Amino acid sequence: MGTNEVWYTIENNLSYPHVDGVVCIGPDTFCSYKNTIQASIDSFNNSIVWTEMWDIEDAKSRLDEGHVLFIGVDKEGPLAHVWFDNDYLYNMYVNPRRPDEYGVKFVQFCLQFIVHDKVRLYCDDWNVRAQKFFEKIGFEKNS
Repeated sequence: MGTNEVWYTIENNLSYPHVDGVVCIGPDTFCSYKNTIQASIDSFNNSIVWTEMWDIEDAKSRLDEGHVLFIGVDKEGPLAHVWFDNDYLYNMYVNPRRPDEYGVKFVQFCLQFIVHDKVRLYCDDWNVRAQKFFEKIGFEKNS
């Protein structure tokens, strides 16, 4: 039984409240944030087993190709990360120790820095938790 993709879109025209500790990383700031990126990768790998997880070299390549990485941090380290490739959101992760509602606020805050009128993403059909999360942010399932 294969996995099907459930696609979502959001109209990207709203303003959202500021979220402290969010950094936007591009190719020119990779070196400055390399330790933060690695800490976010480690946080993910300590919480989730996923054989396709990206690593620090993948991050550098993605950034060099024009993708953008946002990482939310507090005094204890990374709380969340999300990638954007133009209007496509992918590889979203929220640390289990985050405050309530942090993931929703984090993604909404990051969306404001994406210059596209619509942003799209997909979830695997079995990942109902992710689907409900993105619907809470305001994404709508494509029909």
